[in-house]
Amino acid sequence: MPSISYFRFFELPAELRTHILSHLMISKYGIVLYNCTRFGPTTRDRITVINVFLVNIQMYQEASAIFYGHNRFILNGQSHRLPGHLTKPGGFLSPQGQDARRRVHTLSLYLTRVGGEFEDILSPALSDSKEFSESSASCFVILYGTLRRLKICLGPPSFQPRTPGPDIDMMTRSPFQALLYLLADPDLQHVELCVWKVHWAIFCPFHEKLELATKGKSSTEVVGDDRLATIRGHSDWVQLDWEKMVDLVGSCTRIAKVNEVDL
Repeated sequence: MPSISYFRFFELPAELRTHILSHLMISKYGIVLYNCTRFGPTTRDRITVINVFLVNIQMYQEASAIFYGHNRFILNGQSHRLPGHLTKPGGFLSPQGQDARRRVHTLSLYLTRVGGEFEDILSPALSDSKEFSESSASCFVILYGTLRRLKICLGPPSFQPRTPGPDIDMMTRSPFQALLYLLADPDLQHVELCVWKVHWAIFCPFHEKLELATKGKSSTEVVGDDRLATIRGHSDWVQLDWEKMVDLVGSCTRIAKVNEVDL
């Protein structure tokens, strides 16, 4: 009868276990969110992650900490409505997905428009709590989880022929204010807001001056009668100064942590 060999993984030093699990749990491409149990872009990746999580409690604790803490999670909300697999029971944006959401450290969110679903579903799901007092004009967005790095990319805009694009008043409306509240959360350590190189002209005052040369050619921006701006000679995504947006159109005049002591 052949002898049975096995390896006692948990007898290894913790540092070595972490090193081994990192090779398995960290994706160099980012994790595209499907729902609470299927994260990888391929069937093979999804099975590997779940199989490791299900070994035992200790393996789940160690592996999931690496998985949620060291991957960049990518959430695509560019369809007209949020995909059902994100909002259905057990999905990443559902109440059952709250524990998973709160463990994510780095998230990239892609949107075509900042509409009602962002205000009603996405923003509350990512921030979990929001207190607003009109009398004091102060706003506190509290991240109960571990989200610390957030990148939001807007665009390209939906094209509506013969319909002028939005004006600056759009930023004062409730859905866009929800976006500003989320970006201004003091617990976030790194925040980026980008638009596609073809974008509505209301974003032009908030991106860099187009005077730098790209591959020997100067970047130029053309704004059409439909208020659609097109940048030529520039990378696909243009970074916006979201803090300038908060100062100009944000309803919150003060951004601070709860229990913060004024110096």
